[in-house]
Amino acid sequence: VFSEMALCVYRQGLTLQQHMQSLYDKYGEFVSHNGYYFLEDSSVVHKIMDRIRCNDKYDLDLSPYQVETVRDLGVPGFDSSKPDKKPTLPCSASSPMISLGFTNGCLAQFRASGTEPKFKFYIEMKGSPGKSREDVSKELQAMTPIILERLLEPAKNGLKIPSK
Repeated sequence: VFSEMALCVYRQGLTLQQHMQSLYDKYGEFVSHNGYYFLEDSSVVHKIMDRIRCNDKYDLDLSPYQVETVRDLGVPGFDSSKPDKKPTLPCSASSPMISLGFTNGCLAQFRASGTEPKFKFYIEMKGSPGKSREDVSKELQAMTPIILERLLEPAKNGLKIPSK
């Protein structure tokens, strides 16, 4: 499929990089900050998830950023964007994942690794068309430490940053 797309793009006189930039120009730049913390005690995962759930109220203070949607794929499951509040994706008690959508287009997802002693995070942002990649990246860089510190409380929960 990729080869067919590349051929089509080349026939239009464009490189793949030019084609990708045209998509960013049309739909907005996309940047991400993905990573993980090492954890020594796996019970910390449920502690963090329960804290984010706030007794199923998801009352999160991440000022100055505002959470717009919450999807919790733990049991019993929750999705604030659905009329019945039930997620369409499968839920799991043993490997929950929580996703937070923000009003500025940021999406933050949290889950434990299924194979390693890690707590993973995926924080990404889609900018508005016309907004530079640099500006989208700066906004995400400003948000990421606030999200990670307030939700995960790494020092309090014994989460360790991997050495580089």
